[in-house]
Amino acid sequence: MALEKSVLTDNRIRDILRQYGLTMTASRKLPMGSANCYEIRCEEGSFFLKEYQSEISRGEVEREAAVTEYLAKRDFPVARFQKTGAGEVCTEEDGHIISVQEYIEGQTYLNDLPHELLPESAKYLGRIHALLRDYPMEKDMDEKWLDSFSVEDAAAKFDALLQVLDSGEKTSAEPIRDVNLLRTLDHIRADLVYKKELVRRLPQWKHWFEGITYTPSHGDYTACQLVWEENHVKAVIDFSAAKSLPAVWEIMRSYVQSGGACRDGAPFDTADFVSYVREYMKYAPLTERDLAAMPYVYLYQLSRSSYGYKEFLVKKTENKNDLLRFAFWRTAICREIERKAGEISNALTGSAKE
Repeated sequence: MALEKSVLTDNRIRDILRQYGLTMTASRKLPMGSANCYEIRCEEGSFFLKEYQSEISRGEVEREAAVTEYLAKRDFPVARFQKTGAGEVCTEEDGHIISVQEYIEGQTYLNDLPHELLPESAKYLGRIHALLRDYPMEKDMDEKWLDSFSVEDAAAKFDALLQVLDSGEKTSAEPIRDVNLLRTLDHIRADLVYKKELVRRLPQWKHWFEGITYTPSHGDYTACQLVWEENHVKAVIDFSAAKSLPAVWEIMRSYVQSGGACRDGAPFDTADFVSYVREYMKYAPLTERDLAAMPYVYLYQLSRSSYGYKEFLVKKTENKNDLLRFAFWRTAICREIERKAGEISNALTGSAKE
């Protein structure tokens, strides 16, 4: 779900690839990620071209390339960045940074990773954390991040969206009679009210960040970043969000968003999640404090987002309906994790003592 319209044409792509010493024979735009992504067939082989969003800087892409190369040299499967004739790992076109990487053939998923593949996903996340343990990275979701959070500002963000929703209905030329649209608007309203109330409860969970493990991490480790072959991970891709983060946040997020937890009203499976965490811990350690804090840390970050609602109501993004469905799902996750936070915490710490 690319967030910005591409600035590229086939001719522009050909010109870019010449900087890499590559001759394009065919291109195919890929329906994945927030950037514009292409599979490129060249006389020299197959490559992955990525046109980053306009706010992404050259420095960010260079940092991603460095992390990827670091892992590759330690026999971890990644898609290595190609270099231009001038030795650069990226170039620029109309204000957008462009990179070219190896194209890894294989099976990919979105949030529908088959359940039997979840342990393999946990394994590779654990390996990433183990390999990157001493790698220097900018820290996020830390004390500075926590102190920057304002309950009133967060609540006001949801209030503003509620006002947009109300004003749209009031200024409609005719009463809305579409039943499906009415249900959608009611769903949006209920979610925004819940999230406004939820962010007011966040201060009670802030203390859970004290004493947890921070580790250099992928930053966006979900099913769509894994390339599979015969039920095994062939490569982990897209380290653009790599930072030093709470290990427990990346673990829980990867489980929820890869396997589609809480889809269609399904409950969060605590026992299954415990099994996922156990698999991770075969490769990277967690403390009892990490395990106890995990659902609260995850909920603290997830609850503050208005992503999807804003795109539907304000920005009118091209794929706004898909983004709204994503927002509905994440808010359903918030409700379920808040309801079961104590159960999840106790199950994880109890499992560690077995």
